[in-house]
Amino acid sequence: MTDLELNINSASDLENVNYITKMNVYAVITLVGDKSIQKVKTAVDRYGGCNPNWNHAVKFSVNERLAREGRLTLVVGLFSSRLLGDKDVGNVEVPLVHLLPSTNGNGNGHEMKFVTYQVRTPSEKMKGSLTFSYRIPFFSGPAYQQVPASWASPSHGYGPYGYMPQPPPPPQYTKDEERLQKADLAISALSLFR
Repeated sequence: MTDLELNINSASDLENVNYITKMNVYAVITLVGDKSIQKVKTAVDRYGGCNPNWNHAVKFSVNERLAREGRLTLVVGLFSSRLLGDKDVGNVEVPLVHLLPSTNGNGNGHEMKFVTYQVRTPSEKMKGSLTFSYRIPFFSGPAYQQVPASWASPSHGYGPYGYMPQPPPPPQYTKDEERLQKADLAISALSLFR
């Protein structure tokens, strides 16, 4: 086991789901694995509206084998706190294998790395972005030994980095995998303009 250290920094240009009042947004950070779920909630930002800031530190225990095999996913759900029930603003899903030090050119994992991902709304469109920093300081061994079948083909980039060592292509994509692949490609393209 090793630690995944996160700092959920901010979001920007989120879809306004309140229509009348200013949004009060919080994030729920979840690490989803085979049979385990770890979950943390940030404080509500009552001032940022569609551009909330949290600067919330989180630490999760990570099973190195599951991370290397691509069986862990980081999910950050964004919600607007309301009197008559909270409303889903959108979420970001990142396979943890995409954040491992030796698969994304991040070196040894001792420094915090900043990344920005697009937010997927409940209506499945991309609106706004989420920025967080992370590190996995004591991750040992190669980042992957077996390639999960859900990985994208070599012609597509991953996450906010323009290049990653590419695994062999999967035989066939499901509808959800195609959607995530397109989102990852869009995020990679956006990162080139920074």
